Amino acid sequence: MPVESLFGRVLERHEQEARNKDVRFTTVISSGGEFAYGDPLRLEQVLQNLAANALRHTPHGGAIELRAEPSEADGMVAISVRDTGEGIPPEHLSSIFDRFYKVDAARGAGAGGSGLGLSIVKAIVERHGGSVRAESTPGQGTTMRVLLPTGASAATV
Repeated sequence: MPVESLFGRVLERHEQEARNKDVRFTTVISSGGEFAYGDPLRLEQVLQNLAANALRHTPHGGAIELRAEPSEADGMVAISVRDTGEGIPPEHLSSIFDRFYKVDAARGAGAGGSGLGLSIVKAIVERHGGSVRAESTPGQGTTMRVLLPTGASAATV
């Protein structure tokens, strides 16, 4: 699946909300990061979930970057979604991919989601033979990093 196409669909879907919040979306695709192997609908779902979270947590005037580049691991592409949002406290990073987990348990489903999005992302990515992790600094933002295979040697989807 061409990463450029995936990024284009993400931008198209979130364009109006980003404009309303004055959030700048940028994309960077490095040589060797142009292709991810897998089910196009599921890979799009992964990026849509990550972009929606980034947009939800990025303040007015912030920025979100979608980046794809070759991974240090052979046959893999590294895709990241980086935001300038409030970040995730370190004590929560190990749990954010758990089903129904919310960093702020006081928020209801209507105020911030069901707590399923990142667990779905993890399940899809792992089913494709990849991995996902989060890096975050409170007050500075979060980067979600997804590694996906680039070729036919990937796990059966």
